[in-house]
Amino acid sequence: MSEYVCYCSKVTEDDIAEAILERGADSVEAVIRMTGAMKNSNCKVNNPKGTCCYPDVIEIFNKYWTGIEI
Repeated sequence: MSEYVCYCSKVTEDDIAEAILERGADSVEAVIRMTGAMKNSNCKVNNPKGTCCYPDVIEIFNKYWTGIEI
């Protein structure tokens, strides 16, 4: 299991990759809908960085999104 990207909703990098590669998420918003990321937001307490995970979700999205329709 990979490390959490969204600590509040317990969403991992693997969850985001699966949403993109296997379930067809084609935007950050789609990833958030499919994974539940940012749903139970209490970032200052749950995230070790003490900040919102949205930039991290975007970073992981960009890592896996190719923009190529298969």
